[in-house]
Amino acid sequence: MHPYKNLPEHNYWKSGIGEKFWADVNFKPNVKFKLSPRDKIATAGSCFAQHLARNLPALGLNHCVYEVAPTILTSARAGELQYGQFSARYGNIYTARQLRQVIEFAFHLRPLTHMSVETPTGWADLLRPGIQTEGFDSEHDLICDRVYHYECVKQLFLSSDCFIFTLGLTEAWYDNASGLVFPACPGTRIGTFDPELYKFVNFDAFEIIEDLTWCVNFIKDINPELKWIFTVSPVALAATATDNNVQVATMSSKSTLRVAADYLCKKFVHCDYFPSFEIVSSTATFGQFLDGDLRNISSRGVNFVMQNFKKSFVESETHSTQPDVVADAAPVRSLGDQLKSFANAECDEMFNDPNSTPH
Repeated sequence: MHPYKNLPEHNYWKSGIGEKFWADVNFKPNVKFKLSPRDKIATAGSCFAQHLARNLPALGLNHCVYEVAPTILTSARAGELQYGQFSARYGNIYTARQLRQVIEFAFHLRPLTHMSVETPTGWADLLRPGIQTEGFDSEHDLICDRVYHYECVKQLFLSSDCFIFTLGLTEAWYDNASGLVFPACPGTRIGTFDPELYKFVNFDAFEIIEDLTWCVNFIKDINPELKWIFTVSPVALAATATDNNVQVATMSSKSTLRVAADYLCKKFVHCDYFPSFEIVSSTATFGQFLDGDLRNISSRGVNFVMQNFKKSFVESETHSTQPDVVADAAPVRSLGDQLKSFANAECDEMFNDPNSTPH
């Protein structure tokens, strides 16, 4: 006898992966908790997190939106302004440091600095560049919207039962004077880049762990019942500011995020991990869940991820009243059509590549 005798089949590559259809692989055999329709679930993270957020109701789960659109807006206009994209209108939160900033602003632990810039069409928010791309009518309107936004974020963390956070990037740009981290490098989507004002950072695992640990501990004090689910986005970097090839930079970034998530979920009993990154990005998938650009995730890939999330975290008696997750995989489309379809997931980071985005 030895420790590798008589383990469950998912512990062995041959029985757990090699001899199984990919659809039959048990990617998450053990979870710390289950979710039910009674749970108020909040979401945040990178652009891939938008897919998780919009598909939770199809699993019979309650995706709570704390910052709702004004009733005078049409549903189409509300979508353009990113209401309902996540549980609050923060746009994409790519890094752990950015999440920490959001919490610090919401609970008045940091002065509400207004990183605003005037554009030809209005005032834009460098900390939320995608929420209103044409800008606000005045800087006063922008400030009022930010104040209201962080009150909604405060309610989110005080009231939710589960917070799902998708880690997206280690690379970021920050304001040299205040230390505030941006979701997108100024000058790519809005604003003008100034090398004296804005600096590059590539967070390491220790820095990410420190930020996430702070977030989990702070929220634990104000909402002891909140559970966390961490996942890592399988979407590759659109561009890297390091001197590495973008594929090498992607693997470095995702590996670092995976290490940080693993540490948090081992340390805290109320934190668990869902393997979105592994499900999509493993070489054993033969790239079957990627769109034609080999970066973005196809509708089939999103559907597969959500079905596995359901198997892992959703109570067996939970039944959806909506169609099952996303639509079946569509026929093969041109690369242009695939990229247009993915635009439904608003992605600030795409603007880092001037060859793939309009300017």
